[in-house]
Amino acid sequence: MTDVVATLRRLRVVPVIVIDDPANAVPLAQALMQGGIACAEITFRTAAASDAVRRITAELPDMLVGAGTVLTTEQAAWAKAAGA
Repeated sequence: MTDVVATLRRLRVVPVIVIDDPANAVPLAQALMQGGIACAEITFRTAAASDAVRRITAELPDMLVGAGTVLTTEQAAWAKAAGA
């Protein structure tokens, strides 16, 4: 937890992203990392959120990925299982 807080303090910006197509998740995350932003919050407003988190964490292990708009315990479990 300390590492996460330290990373967020260092980055100071957390992009909030809504993903409709999970195929867009990794290219978007790569663009953020190339721009110096190694974190993102994926909102659980779409059915693609869990898959998007899973793809990003699998392909970009140095990216800090969080989950937002988590409204149910089921969504929280999906986010955790996906690597958020």
